[in-house]
Formats: sequence, C-alpha cells, structure tokens
Amino acid sequence: MKGTKLRGVVAMLAAVVAVQLTACKAGGDNSAPVGAVPKVAIVLGGNANDRGFNQTAADAAHELQKRGEITVQVSENVTNAEAEATLRQYATSGYDLVIGWGLGFSDTVFKVAKQIPSARYVATGGMDILDKATASVETWTYDALQLGYLMGYIAGSAQLSPVGVVDGERAPFLEAQWHGFGQGLAAANPSAQQLPPVYTGSFEDAARASQATAAQIAAGAKLIATNAEGYSTGVASAAQAAGIATIGLAASTSHAAASVNIGQVKTDLTPILMDWAARLKAGTFGGKGTTSTIANASLVPADLTKVAAAPGMPADLDKRISDLAERLRAGAVTITPWQPGR
Repeated sequence: MKGTKLRGVVAMLAAVVAVQLTACKAGGDNSAPVGAVPKVAIVLGGNANDRGFNQTAADAAHELQKRGEITVQVSENVTNAEAEATLRQYATSGYDLVIGWGLGFSDTVFKVAKQIPSARYVATGGMDILDKATASVETWTYDALQLGYLMGYIAGSAQLSPVGVVDGERAPFLEAQWHGFGQGLAAANPSAQQLPPVYTGSFEDAARASQATAAQIAAGAKLIATNAEGYSTGVASAAQAAGIATIGLAASTSHAAASVNIGQVKTDLTPILMDWAARLKAGTFGGKGTTSTIANASLVPADLTKVAAAPGMPADLDKRISDLAERLRAGAVTITPWQPGR
C-alpha cells in the first residue's frame, strides 16, 4: 500500500527501536565476497503487483535499487515445483542474496543452500522458522498478532459494529492475525462485536470474496476487515454496493476500495532488506532470524482515510497509534497469543 498519511508516525516508530533480530548461529565462512552493491534475486510465488505479500518484497527491493543500495532481479508466479530450479539458477549465477519469498519455498531454500553454500539466502515462514537459520540462510517472518492488533485498534476507532472478516485460505498465521485483531478491536471499542471470520479458500478468487463479503454484510456487519490480496477487488465491490466500510485493502486496489476503505496495516520490508544488504557487505550475514514488528517500523499503518461509510474516525488517530506503538514497545500492552484450535 502506498500514499500513507502517517509519515510522521512511521518516522516515530522507526526511532523506537532498531530491527529486531533473533540470533541463532554465527555467519557463514564459505560465502563469496560481496561487492559495494549487492546483487539480490527474489523468487515470488505470485505477482509483484498483487498489492499484498508479494508486492511487499518487490516494492522494497525496487526502492533500494532506486537508491543504489542493491541491484535486483525478480521472478514472479513461481510454483513450488519450479522453485528449486529458479533458486538454483540464481545461486549459481553470481547473485549475493537469493530470497525465496513464499511460505511454500522454505524447505527448498534450505535444500539449495546446503548444496550451494557460496550464496546467501532468505527463507520465509511462520514464527517457527526463526530457529532454523543456518550459516548461509537467514529467516524472516512477521508478527501476525501485532499486525492484527493494530488493524483491530484502527477498526475499533471507527466505532462501527459488528465487524465481519473475509480472507482467503485458512492458515495459522491468518488465524493468529484475526485473533490479535479481536483484541485490538476490543481495546479501542469494548462494545464492538466481531463476527466469525469467513475463509474463501483462495487468495485470488474475487468472486468468492465478493460472495463472502455480501454474506457478512447480510449477517449485520457494518465494517469488513480483510487483507490486500488478489481477491481484494471482490471485497471492495461488494462493500461499495452495500455502502459498508472496509479495512485492510490497498488504496490502489480499485475505485471502489478508495471509496470505502479506512486504512491498512502494511508490511514494509525496506528497513529489513537494508539491514540484510548492510550485513552482506560487512560479511556478517547468516544465522539470524528477523521479525517484522510495529517497533522496528516494518509493520506500519497506511492510507488512513475518513470515508462516508465510517464518519466516526477520530481526528487524533495518528496520535493514538503512535501512543499504542510506544506502549507495545514498553511492554505495557499484552496481546494474548493465538493457540491452534481456538
């Protein structure tokens, strides 16, 4: 998502604390030397302009390339079956860092890294991947609970209830997000009701998402919470047709989204990728896991907008969010972890 109205808030969050790193093992000894401008390859499981997970990585890489910090090559729509060959090609073609940007790529990243340790790699996954870093592979995840909590806090601030949730495939990290969302919603509006999430089974099917959105609205939802994915246009069109607000869409999703969406919490990989590039050049890359959080400014609110369907958005929401970030950093806010089967 682009065009945030909260640059001041983001700057404040960035100053709160540096990128959080979970150390596992020392960096590798077999790696090849890195030049002044590291060569980075990113293997995506979807489109680089999907306004969601894949675009998070692509946008950060292109921004750093624009700044002259890295050069980048991006492969899009790579299937799990194609991932090994694609990763191997980059690893043997002089790329300093090869990023497998997809939850289904992690095992393949470790397999290729074991066979070609001269390159460095990043594997992505859930929280458990942090402990799997090796001498040549660093790992990345995001704090789904924090993302959900902040998103829920913004939703609660809109003073709309009930709140319906529409998402794609049911997965633990998404269940954790919506568990955190409910807690943030209650923190901002204790009387708000959250309807059970509806998972359509697809991150791309806009028609299914539209149907699920209409069903949540029929159940009484006055606000639809969702994520920026390939299905987003379906959520936006159904919400606009019913005059219902949304949260979680990218502003660039569609004209319908721009007219109903009150904001989003996005993952900004730029500070994380900058750190990886710096440690590549310093020769210290390897053996670490990184988590995107509110405190390290890689989970950030964006595109907060007052729309006709949500007239109760507070004028001081910027300040409320920055105060929340400080309380999270200080440990003054406790988010109850998600447990499988809840």
